[in-house]
Amino acid sequence: MLKELFSKLFEKLKTESKNNSDSKSGCFNFFETHILEGKYHKVNFITSRSLTNYYNKYVEGIQNTAGEPNHELKNLIANYLGHNNYTDFENSNLKPKNKPFLENNTTTSFAKNSIVTIISILTVSFTSLYFMNTSFSSDENCIIWKDNHFEKSSCTVKNSIDNSFYKVSIADLKKTEVTKETSFFSDGKSLIWHGKSSNGKMEYFTHRGIHPETLKELKPVTTYIIDKYVVSVTKN
Repeated sequence: MLKELFSKLFEKLKTESKNNSDSKSGCFNFFETHILEGKYHKVNFITSRSLTNYYNKYVEGIQNTAGEPNHELKNLIANYLGHNNYTDFENSNLKPKNKPFLENNTTTSFAKNSIVTIISILTVSFTSLYFMNTSFSSDENCIIWKDNHFEKSSCTVKNSIDNSFYKVSIADLKKTEVTKETSFFSDGKSLIWHGKSSNGKMEYFTHRGIHPETLKELKPVTTYIIDKYVVSVTKN
């Protein structure tokens, strides 16, 4: 069903009047900035690159590191496509299976009504379970940046980030200042990670993760980075 979800998302994005691109990167960038941020107020919720990876994996069958999209993203896409949520999208796209011919029309009618009743009950049950799960667990997966570290946050808070995708260790990741006297390595392993802010400033962190502004993966520091951005700046 994820193949149908991302395939229909891409096709609809290509029809948006304000979208000037029909490429994957262009369409998913439009979805990130105009739909998620503009319509649903989900700032920094997910990057267009991650959306492209999902499309490549589930629609085109290209193997990559993308996992399965979380429930909130699937619900947002389904809602954008005109459905109440992802469960509603699934039910609307179920392909009917061929049924054996039953000579007794009364039996056939009864069987059909029973199936419809069961599906309705299951739909209500799964929808209820989803919203219960969202209420009790989705908030646990969201984080927000405060000063120099991430904290747990409700997913409804503006600029919150779904950590079920990034797997950031909020206990270990903090922004830190460095000098040429800083201990950058231990037993050949990096102790500091780096990444540039949205305005291009090089910043440093105490653990692997993502940059809080750009959401790009932090990289372990190297001697080249130290010489270029730490030692040279200190000399100046």
